[in-house]
Amino acid sequence: MILFLLLFFGLQTIVLFCCLAAGNDPLSQAISDEEQMEFIAAWMEQRGNAQK
Repeated sequence: MILFLLLFFGLQTIVLFCCLAAGNDPLSQAISDEEQMEFIAAWMEQRGNAQK
């Protein structure tokens, strides 16, 4: 049982560090920011057309 818990928490730690490393990638962050701005611009355009 103790071995299972150690293995489980060990794998969880690895996943956590992988997620943290992926989140610190400047290129990925720039792409994400650009996609968000495109989505917001399309949403604003769609919303503006709907109000007319």
